Amino acid sequence: MAAIFSSSCNVYVLTFCLITVTALLRFVKCEANVTGISPVGDSGGKSSIVDGVLVITADNLVTLRFYGAGFTRDTRIAFTTTVGESQTKCDEDRTKPVEFTENSLQQYVGEAEVSLPKESCGKPHYVCLQSGNGREWLHQGGSDDPLLQIKCEGKSDLPLWLKILFIVVLMLLSGLFSGLNLGLMALDPTELKIVMNCGNSNEQKYAKSITPLRKHGNYLLCTLLLGNVLVNTSFTILLDGLIGSGVAAVLGSTAGIVIFGEIIPQSICSRHGLAVGARTIWITRFFMLITFPVSFPISKILDWILGDEIGTVYNRRQLQEMLKVTAEFNDLEGDEMNIISGVLNYKSKTVKEVMTKLEDCYLLDILSILDFRTIANIMQSGHSRIPVYDGERHNIVGLLLVKDLAFIDTDDCTPLRAVIKFYNHKVQRVFDDVHLDSMLEDFKKGHSHLAVVQRVNNEGDGDPFYEAIGIVTLEDILEEIIQSEIVDETDIYLDNKSGQVIPGRKEPVHLSLFTEEQEKPKVSPQLQLAILQYLTTVVEAFSDDVISFNMLKRLINQPHIVQEIKLDDEMDNNLKFLYKKGVVAEFFTLIIQGKVEVTIGQDELTFEEGPFTSFGTKALLSSLNAKPPGSQYIPDYSVRVVTDVMYMKIPTGMYKQAVRATLMGRESEPDGIFPGSNGINHRNGPLLQPSNVYLETTC
Repeated sequence: MAAIFSSSCNVYVLTFCLITVTALLRFVKCEANVTGISPVGDSGGKSSIVDGVLVITADNLVTLRFYGAGFTRDTRIAFTTTVGESQTKCDEDRTKPVEFTENSLQQYVGEAEVSLPKESCGKPHYVCLQSGNGREWLHQGGSDDPLLQIKCEGKSDLPLWLKILFIVVLMLLSGLFSGLNLGLMALDPTELKIVMNCGNSNEQKYAKSITPLRKHGNYLLCTLLLGNVLVNTSFTILLDGLIGSGVAAVLGSTAGIVIFGEIIPQSICSRHGLAVGARTIWITRFFMLITFPVSFPISKILDWILGDEIGTVYNRRQLQEMLKVTAEFNDLEGDEMNIISGVLNYKSKTVKEVMTKLEDCYLLDILSILDFRTIANIMQSGHSRIPVYDGERHNIVGLLLVKDLAFIDTDDCTPLRAVIKFYNHKVQRVFDDVHLDSMLEDFKKGHSHLAVVQRVNNEGDGDPFYEAIGIVTLEDILEEIIQSEIVDETDIYLDNKSGQVIPGRKEPVHLSLFTEEQEKPKVSPQLQLAILQYLTTVVEAFSDDVISFNMLKRLINQPHIVQEIKLDDEMDNNLKFLYKKGVVAEFFTLIIQGKVEVTIGQDELTFEEGPFTSFGTKALLSSLNAKPPGSQYIPDYSVRVVTDVMYMKIPTGMYKQAVRATLMGRESEPDGIFPGSNGINHRNGPLLQPSNVYLETTC
């Protein structure tokens, strides 16, 4: 029984001891610690022991062996420059933690790869150790023990003077790349060709040397940008190594790059980029070769995406604006600027903008007679090509050239219609919306240098028709191109747009100085013969029984017998009437050319009459008969001129004298032969033949 009791007590004691040990193990922490550090093998100069202290090169991985106790796979090591007592917290200024390598880990020894940052050099480093995940970092002491200290030093591969030299060279290259990027790339292929062809000798030489590189624009651009980034990055790294402070290196590199790498070189190359690029082309070629593996493929991709580089191309408006903006800097004169501006703008203008309006044009009626007065007016007009109209001014049917008058005798009074029909010049017609460049091409073909501008008139209820509205000539287009009026020695000195007289020109010579009879209307011999035949055969008052043929011929050749009326807007309306109803008219009238309007009867019947219409025959016959004194011929109709008219006006007094002379001649001659009648017996009536009648050569 005692034995059983004794064994039971032993079991309870053993159980209590186990519980007590477990509780103690639960509350007591077994922490690892470090007692020493040493390098492992040959570190290639990256580690050494100076005065008993381990020294390693900053920013390099160095394998170190740590001695201590309690090392496990979860143990991690870090370093701090803060001094502390052993087994105190290590939470300040701690480096990145490292772990032991598995192959070297033992309970008392462990190896790890350590790298200390260059910024922390200058102070001793102490070991911080974490026994496991989630546990505190504990300082391992060592402020008095060199075996627990590590120092780092920044090892320089280059001497100070060489670093400074490299920094200066990189700064110069940075400025060069930045300046060339602006100077060379700002000159596109178009501008480079202009400089190569039109610049001075130096500019042409520089442009020729740069052109081969500039043809590969994207390759050159990639080289310059890549080189600029490369030297700027290298400059910053070297400056950081020289100064040793990150903030100071950033500020210094920023200031240096902005001032010496951007502002100064770009301001120089913006004005002298061509010369700088030509003289440093060997540097550019060298870097193109160096960066070829990177920049060339990128440039080919850019060429494929963006296409070929065309260069700057200006349209008309941009080119004109560029000339205006640079007017005060270029060497173009004012008239040269006007000509260039006119050349750039004339294609956008239409003939309507430069034509001479029809109401301002000098035109001729096709019924005109080419006597001295008409030809004198043509010469004084100053025009070499004159449109001819029929009826209405907008109905232009022909064209008269001044040279067509070379063989015209003014004494022949040749009808204009005959000249127009003989030469038959084609009238060129264009619409008012035709542009000047098309009109110039038509003029250059040589058909004519004058064109009639027309439009479609669809006003009113009738059918649309073509209506002439003006005249455009080659001279008008040239004046628009040179932006100035062209005035020769025969021109009428008026601007065709404003109608203002151009000052400083010599007045034209009046051809009226060459004749004393320029005001006298001329009648051609053919027309005179027609008048004689009409009067002797149609008008009773001029029959051969009343007046002889020769006397009639003398009568119509008397001064002021043939008269003209030229209509004018300012002309008095009373002067347009040849006869007025109820007004005494003691004269005979024969219309030779033109039209008149006749109003007759109480109902005022109105109609038009043309050439070879006579009025006032009763006035002549009544003057031959005995009548009470004071009786006069009063017409019961009115005759008003509606166009330019040439007419013959014979007063009754002159008619009676001619009749009296005829009677006296017949009484003095036997057998009724009148002197100068070429043997024609006028008593038996005239027998007029053109071959038997002598006519004077004057009109």
